[in-house]
Amino acid sequence: MRAEVVRCWTMTRTSSCTGSCMMRTVVNRMAFDFDEVRFDWGDVVLAAIGWGEWQLLECSAADGLAAACAAECREQVDAAALRDSVVRLRRARGLLAGEDYERWLADWSLSTEDIRAYFGDAALSGRTADGVANQSAEHRPDTGRLARAVRNAAILSGRLQSWAERLANCAAAAAGLTALGEETPTVSRDGIAGLLDAAGACRASGLDEAQVRARAPRIAELQTAERTFADRVVKPERIKCCISEHPLDWQRFAWEEVSFAGEGAAREAALLVREGGMGLAEVARLAHAAIGLREAYCEDATELAGVLAAAAPGELLGPFAGDCGWRLVRLRERTPPTGDDIALRDRARSELLEDALGRYLAGRVTWHGER
Repeated sequence: MRAEVVRCWTMTRTSSCTGSCMMRTVVNRMAFDFDEVRFDWGDVVLAAIGWGEWQLLECSAADGLAAACAAECREQVDAAALRDSVVRLRRARGLLAGEDYERWLADWSLSTEDIRAYFGDAALSGRTADGVANQSAEHRPDTGRLARAVRNAAILSGRLQSWAERLANCAAAAAGLTALGEETPTVSRDGIAGLLDAAGACRASGLDEAQVRARAPRIAELQTAERTFADRVVKPERIKCCISEHPLDWQRFAWEEVSFAGEGAAREAALLVREGGMGLAEVARLAHAAIGLREAYCEDATELAGVLAAAAPGELLGPFAGDCGWRLVRLRERTPPTGDDIALRDRARSELLEDALGRYLAGRVTWHGER
């Protein structure tokens, strides 16, 4: 290994050996098998480092802790909000029974305090007005707390599972290249060294140098297989065809939206627009209500998708009952799907790649333990 990599590992591990224990309970557990090849959660973490996503999680956790630390002396997290967050977590993971929830926590070595810390820090961070960059050094989290926050966020946010599924896709891509009569391109020594460098700079991965050196060649090769397979199966003409197959659900809406506290106020505002000739922005000012501009593709517009699809540009819609009161909506424009839309090209690429990988994933992945 190059001297600078050794120095990076030495400095990082010396400062974070205590915090790393938080993730060591995770990284050595089995995650899944692809055919007869076994992957543990350490492989998943290293893959996330290779994609640059683990580093973003560590930065986000550090910023969130700094903001929450500054807020803790001034604010208390609302108990009802914490309870609602836990309920959403349990519903999303199908942990409705208390014993199922407790077993899931034990399987991941999580405590109820970890749950409270994750959602509590997130709530405090969201309510902190000052920029984290301006926080004093006393609000910067120590390594142990950072490692705990990173571990909790990786598991509870679902990102760890999402990375595992992507790594399984990488294994499927390698199988797909074999089926196409191709070999996965060899990863250069510099490419592997780059992954080693990145892993050495991470403070809370839970991976030691020996583990990273053992895993790096395989993980780098699988990530190369993912990119190569995508290049083989996702062609510009197929992207264009895919977009043309979504004329309705990929059309893009832009609309104005105003929320009112009561139904009566919303109906009176609608009357002023429809019969009084006033603009929605003008009515919002009279009512001291904020007007917002929203944009979304039809399939992402949730409960508004149906009414927006049936409306003409300029038409006022509502009022509709929602979580934030009663809403009035005015459609500004709709844009049909086109290949000039970069986001749609990315969406089509993901759909095509998912379809192509599906045939090499089916029946080949076995998950271990609770996810």
